[in-house]
Amino acid sequence: MLGMSSVTAAAAPVDSGLVRAAGRAVAQVDFESAVVDFFVEAADLLGVPKSVAAIYGVVFASPVPVSFADIAVRVNFSKGSVSQGLRILREMGALKEVSIEADRAELFTPDLELRQLMQRFIEQRLQRQLDSGRVRLAGLKKTAAAFPGPAQKELLQRVKKLQQWHDKARALLPMAKTFLKLSGR
Repeated sequence: MLGMSSVTAAAAPVDSGLVRAAGRAVAQVDFESAVVDFFVEAADLLGVPKSVAAIYGVVFASPVPVSFADIAVRVNFSKGSVSQGLRILREMGALKEVSIEADRAELFTPDLELRQLMQRFIEQRLQRQLDSGRVRLAGLKKTAAAFPGPAQKELLQRVKKLQQWHDKARALLPMAKTFLKLSGR
C-alpha cells in the first residue's frame, strides 16, 4: 500500500466524494482523491460518465496494478457500475490487463499514452456521434418542414446551419486523426 505507515486515529482519512478511505493511509487516499477529481473534471468536458473517469483515476493513482475488487472497495459506486466502467475503459484501450502468476484475478494498469487514448476516443465516440448525427439531421429537417409559414423557413435555416456545423466537424475528424498519428512519431 504505497509503503505508508499505519493510519493513526487522529489522521485517519474520511470517506468523501467519490473515493472511499477503506482503511488506507491518509496520503494514499488524498492523492487518489485528487487524481480522481482531476479525471472527473476532464471527463465532464468530453461527456464521459463520472464513474468511468473515477475508475480510471483510481487505476491511474495506484503504483501497482489493481483488481476489480480493489477498485470496488475504493470508489463509491455499485459493483455493477464498476464492472460497466471497466468494460468501457477496456473498450477504449484506456486500461491494460496485466497478469501476475501468483494472482489469478484480472489486474489493471492505466494506458499512459494520451495520443493513443485520444485517437481511440475520436475513432470510437466522435465517429459514432457524427454518423448518428447525419440521421438525426434528416429527421430534424422533416420535422421542421411540418411547421407552417415563417416558422418553417426559420427552422429549416437553423437545421441547415446545424448541417454546416456537422459537415465541418466531419471534415475536421480526418485532420485530427492525422495530427494524432504525426504527433506520436
